[in-house]
Amino acid sequence: MLRPYEVELATLGNKVRVEFLRGDYVGLIESVNCGEGGEEQTNFAREEAWDSHRRCLSTVFVVLSENRLVSYFTLSPFIVSLKIRENMPEPKKELVMELRGRLERLLGMDIKYSSVPTILLGQFCLQNEYRGRGIGGELLAKVIKPYAVLYAARIGGVGLSLHAKKQVAKRFYLNPKKNPLASGFQAVSKGSTYELFYPFAAEAIAVRRALIERFKSKEFR
Repeated sequence: MLRPYEVELATLGNKVRVEFLRGDYVGLIESVNCGEGGEEQTNFAREEAWDSHRRCLSTVFVVLSENRLVSYFTLSPFIVSLKIRENMPEPKKELVMELRGRLERLLGMDIKYSSVPTILLGQFCLQNEYRGRGIGGELLAKVIKPYAVLYAARIGGVGLSLHAKKQVAKRFYLNPKKNPLASGFQAVSKGSTYELFYPFAAEAIAVRRALIERFKSKEFR
């Protein structure tokens, strides 16, 4: 389990603490209000988050500012398909081929698999009172991505995956004014829902190498 993590958020003006969901935070997460457009995330937090978390269907993290809930997010293992099917629409085929090429350049090797492991950002929202201040983009860059990289280095993974409604994808995840990682995201599929992928293979490999060296040290003999 990852240890509690503190980070300064310029958009909030103070530090936040990120913690693995535990029993004494259930009341907090069940009081979440993600505002208009965030009804799915609100309902998940209030009705499913604790059961999903304790039964290992997802891993829920809470973001706290002086013990007030600012945000929550979930991470879990996932895969992105790189398989080209005969009946696949040409635009989808081009997206998959582009992604395969990008990953092979980042990894420095050919990918012989039909899919690659990733870390899924399943749910992510801000409390309604914190929306519209740029906090979401800063959390994505300073908290969610680093956590995903650490998870990937431990269990295998080359990027962050997520699914977002078309409007949300364009308004937030692919918008550099709101998301500092926007230029790194790539669409894997498009429609009313976008499947988006943010590769971080180089960073995960660097952490994996550090872990390998650590396990070679006397500390683990």
